[in-house]
Amino acid sequence: MTDDNQNISGKLDELLKQYSQILKSLELIEKPIFVQDGDKKKVLRVYEICFITTNPKGLDIYTKDGKKHINFDSISNVAENFLDDPRLMKTHKSFIINFNFIDSVKVIPGGRELTFVGLPPELTAKVTSDALDEFESRFGKT
Repeated sequence: MTDDNQNISGKLDELLKQYSQILKSLELIEKPIFVQDGDKKKVLRVYEICFITTNPKGLDIYTKDGKKHINFDSISNVAENFLDDPRLMKTHKSFIINFNFIDSVKVIPGGRELTFVGLPPELTAKVTSDALDEFESRFGKT
């Protein structure tokens, strides 16, 4: 191997190490959402969440394992906390959806109705006409 090739190889190895460290740090800092679990708080990550909806006392968070979890925050606060996460979108005053778990999209008057992988078909989220352009630009025309 020539000196030039060894230099290039060494620089590539160094870049790969840096890239690997960056990826590991990104995995470590994913924001959690805390939900009530008896007398303690359970940690949920975005990759587990299908959608979030409001209830009279806070939020119902539905996860890919088919469970419903309770959170006592407001939907506006959660939407604000995860504004920079491309997987999530507030599609209605009462819904935040995770694009990765959408199973079907139904055209309804005033927007769309979504179902989610791993959840019963009667558990749906809405996309209002106000949010439809952004939804379709991020997910595709429906």
